[in-house]
Amino acid sequence: MAFLVVLLAGCGKSAARSAAKSAPDQAQTDAVVNELTQVVRKYAVEQRRAPKVLDELVTNGYLARIPSAPAGKKFAINKNLQVYLANQ
Repeated sequence: MAFLVVLLAGCGKSAARSAAKSAPDQAQTDAVVNELTQVVRKYAVEQRRAPKVLDELVTNGYLARIPSAPAGKKFAINKNLQVYLANQ
């Protein structure tokens, strides 16, 4: 019985550490998404049309490069000119 309690207690600590490590990653990803959304909207106002793909932002000098998305994801633009993460 004591072994089970120790085992369960150890699992909680590991899960808490994993969550703590991913929180800054998520915050950083959210910041990138928000920044890209602002650039997309600026482009749309100045060019009087929405970009079809983020590459247009680089081609037209709004971004130096497109940031890397998390593994298995890509940045996409919705009809409200918001950038979001989509599955590849």
